[in-house]
Amino acid sequence: MKMKKYLSPIFICLFLLSCSTSPYSVDKDDSQVILNTDLGTIIDVIPVKIKGNPSEVAAVIGGVVGAILTEDIGSGTGKEIAVIAGSTIGGVIGYYSTVKLGEHNGFQYTISIDGEDKPIGIIQGIDKKKGYNYVIGDRVTVIYGEKARILPTEN
Repeated sequence: MKMKKYLSPIFICLFLLSCSTSPYSVDKDDSQVILNTDLGTIIDVIPVKIKGNPSEVAAVIGGVVGAILTEDIGSGTGKEIAVIAGSTIGGVIGYYSTVKLGEHNGFQYTISIDGEDKPIGIIQGIDKKKGYNYVIGDRVTVIYGEKARILPTEN
C-alpha cells in the first residue's frame, strides 16, 4: 500500500521520458566540438506526425506499477495470477505508452543548400518554446551533429 503514493511521480517520469526535444537543445556529444554546417533556403514544407519510441524503461516501470496495483487482489494462487497478469499488462502499457505520449507534430523541410545541386530533407518537430516554424523562402543554418537540425539564420 505504501508504494501507491509513488505512482504519480512514476507517471510524470514516463511522460517526461516521452517528450520531444527542441532544435535549441543540444546533445552532450555535440557540445564543444566542431560541427559541419551549411546555409540554405527552405524550398518545401510538409506537415508530418512524429511518433514516439517504445521504451524498455517505461515497460519495467509499468510492470512494477501493475504488480503493485494488483497485489491486494485475491489470495493464494489467485493473488499470484493477478500480480503476474498486472505486471504483464502494466509492462505492455508502459512499453507502448511512450509511443503515444511522445507523438507530436513536426515538418519535413526540403532545403536548397547554397552551392549544391541536390537539396536535402530534414524532419524536425515544432519548436513550442520559440513558437517558430519555417516557411518556404526562409534562410536557415543546417547543423550536422549527433542529430541534424535546422535553425534560423540572417545570412
